[in-house]
Amino acid sequence: MKAPMLAEKKQDDVSNIHRRWSFARLTPSTLRSSYAMTLACAAVVIAVSHIFHLQSGVALAVNLPVGLAAIAGLTLLDFVMLRGTPVNKLNKVVHVSSFASLLWALTVLVGILANALFGKDSTDYIVAGMLLAAGLRVGIFTSVFGASIARALAICLVQPLLFFFAFVPAQSYGILASPVGLSFGAFFVALAATWAVMADRAGRPQVPSTFRLLQAFLSAWTENKIGGMEAYFESKAKTEQVSTNVLRLYAKKEIAIVLPDVHPGPFGMVGGSNLPHALYEKFAKRALVMHSVSDHSLNIPSTKEVERYVAGLDRLAPVDSGGVCSEPVQRRQGDATATAIAFGKSAVLMLSLAPKGMDDVPQNIKDDLDMHAQRLGFENLMVVDCHNAMGGHICDADRTDLLSAAVECLDSMKGKEQHEFAAGYAGMSLDSPELGQAGIAAVVISVYGKSYAIAWADSNNMENSLRDRIIAAVKEVEVLEVCTSDTHATSGKRTKEGYFSLGSTGGQDEIANAYATICKAALQDAGACRFDLASAMSEVKVMGAQFGDYSSALDRSMKMTTAFVGVTFAAFVAMQVLA
Repeated sequence: MKAPMLAEKKQDDVSNIHRRWSFARLTPSTLRSSYAMTLACAAVVIAVSHIFHLQSGVALAVNLPVGLAAIAGLTLLDFVMLRGTPVNKLNKVVHVSSFASLLWALTVLVGILANALFGKDSTDYIVAGMLLAAGLRVGIFTSVFGASIARALAICLVQPLLFFFAFVPAQSYGILASPVGLSFGAFFVALAATWAVMADRAGRPQVPSTFRLLQAFLSAWTENKIGGMEAYFESKAKTEQVSTNVLRLYAKKEIAIVLPDVHPGPFGMVGGSNLPHALYEKFAKRALVMHSVSDHSLNIPSTKEVERYVAGLDRLAPVDSGGVCSEPVQRRQGDATATAIAFGKSAVLMLSLAPKGMDDVPQNIKDDLDMHAQRLGFENLMVVDCHNAMGGHICDADRTDLLSAAVECLDSMKGKEQHEFAAGYAGMSLDSPELGQAGIAAVVISVYGKSYAIAWADSNNMENSLRDRIIAAVKEVEVLEVCTSDTHATSGKRTKEGYFSLGSTGGQDEIANAYATICKAALQDAGACRFDLASAMSEVKVMGAQFGDYSSALDRSMKMTTAFVGVTFAAFVAMQVLA
């Protein structure tokens, strides 16, 4: 049981990081929406403060536009004062301003409600709200922007203070000296500074600075500045021997079915995320780059290592060759589907749990199938994870069904007669955020009077219903499977998963029709074919257990943050009752 448990732990780490990342979707989506949120909340602060305490309609008419102009201009001052920090962008500065203004607005609204409930006439909520907003700014300036504690403390007070002086009439500046409001406000700022120090150290010793890691991630994810993230990943990577198998079909032109035993990732354009396209280009843009049985521990950490890995494929060595193949065999068990086709003493086995869906096929299934294939006389087995329906970790029942279907499929292949065959290829680019640069493609194999297609997409998984819709739409040939490359180059989207799976943004009929077109074209391209199976061993750096370190650091940071938020909330309530 040791290997499955370790594999599940690695998958859980990645899922946990994805879950934590989903908090980022709470940020405003555009600079315009951030400005709108900032100005709306600032208007609430000004109007409530004037109506319920300052009680001057003339002053409100003057100070409302002055205050709004000030808060809009002060975001530019923040941007200037944060110059030189790792993640200083105007849109991020305005995001911070919008949430700080929201917090201040909520504080004054609750303050007015507390005055009504407890029969008070306190103005402490105005000053305390200002400093609570300043505390939020301290936390974000240190964690996201990379400012030092001292610099963040200096910057965080500038905007709230200048905004205060802009919307409060000069004769009322005395409320700034409120001892209770200042005391609670100072406590909020101190909590923020303390949290910043402790949260930054939460990942130690494995992660020396949680904030530096966060800043490198944000630069790569949102700005495509990958240098810092790749340097960090590579510094913690380990060197391993990995294999790559390539089934080359020599028809009118060469076609390649590529199975790299490394995993696309980690995200965006970092490291091996765009590996499927790099391999697609390596094999003259007539290739299906399949997803192997591999997990995120086999991500290549940097583009430099990707280039070294791809260059190493010049040393591919043939391990099998011939001019015949079998008719394909497909078996189903429960929700699992296994599809196989033999080429000489080698076989390609494709595994799918569509339309139910699953995450990556576990390594222990491949190990069992390799041993079973050897017993049956297959010298080489290419196990493909079709990765063609969204889902979570595979459960025990589905694992059993998948293994049973695959074993039955291989058993049926044993001794199956092989025939001369033809093969053809066609591909197409589609303008879609769901697809990587290699687009979609299909290989058609014609054997013993029938034609079969293996359809493929350079995408990170598929919507669960799309596979069956594609199979139903293709009439010219029988579609054996629809596979994806699991590219991570398309990540960086504001979704729960961080990417759009194929078919998730609509247009499934158009996608299915596109596959019908390329399958027909691949059939027309088909010509008499020979094959060889070639293999290469490469020494390359992979990320290993890093995701476990990052997941643990995130968990500790979140627990610490939850505790600090709880203390802040308790102090907030106490202020409303006691002030």
